[in-house]
Amino acid sequence: MSSSLLWLAVPLVVGLCQPVIWQMNLRIAGHTGSMESAVILHVVGTVFGLSLAVGGMRGEWAGGLAAIPWWAWLAGVIGISGMAAMNRAIPEIGVGSALALTVAAQMVSALVFEQNGWMGAALREATWDRWLGALLLVLGAWLVSR
Repeated sequence: MSSSLLWLAVPLVVGLCQPVIWQMNLRIAGHTGSMESAVILHVVGTVFGLSLAVGGMRGEWAGGLAAIPWWAWLAGVIGISGMAAMNRAIPEIGVGSALALTVAAQMVSALVFEQNGWMGAALREATWDRWLGALLLVLGAWLVSR
């Protein structure tokens, strides 16, 4: 696989992870609040990034934070990893390609998440017209990225 094809895969993977991150974020927000959740996820991502840089950090969670499923905390890890990957992909493929591919991948992933109710996503049928919209986004991403 050529280097540019590899970097084209990065925004696709990051985009596919967006519904996962939002479901994790919503789970945390249900226990803490919307703004608090955003702050918590950024702190978790920061701690993860710093732990990679300095060799590990530990912390204990209390109160409502202890009721959050363990997997919901991974949203910060996924978010910071996705940002770092996009920082590497954008210089290789351009911001237009990166964003177009990210949005198209997010839409396809979101349709699948809503159709199946994964990770607590609200059930919403993936109708033919919603899939057509997603297909048009994929086509647009291809046109922008070629």
